[in-house]
Amino acid sequence: MADAQPPHSAVDDGRSVVLLIPAQHEQLPIIRLLTEAVAMRNDCTLDQAADLKLAVDQICTLLIAAAAPGAGLVCHYTADEHTFEAAITATTAADWRPEDGSLEWRILRALAGTLSVSQHPTDSQLANETTVVVRTRKPL
Repeated sequence: MADAQPPHSAVDDGRSVVLLIPAQHEQLPIIRLLTEAVAMRNDCTLDQAADLKLAVDQICTLLIAAAAPGAGLVCHYTADEHTFEAAITATTAADWRPEDGSLEWRILRALAGTLSVSQHPTDSQLANETTVVVRTRKPL
């Protein structure tokens, strides 16, 4: 159902940036661009911004593949003086968690300083709200 797709929406309050976008592979270039721009604006190095862009792209690709029909992605970027964090949330159709030893998970661990996954059942009990958080320490 095409009308169920969430609209594109971005909010920037100076401390965090939130992007709401349909969980579709066609949206990945927007997510990559925003991830890199927000990381650079928050004093991450060029290498950190590139690694974060790759990590968020891979996380979004995995979440899009597992997303419930009509779901959206919420990308929430926050930073303080020491860390930069991207939290990506999607409603997944089933219990989803990357396998710890999988190639994707090993690549993500190499790109990110800290990586975590959490899941919570939705009201319908037929899906989960899945959040993957990637965090990196900014240079001093």
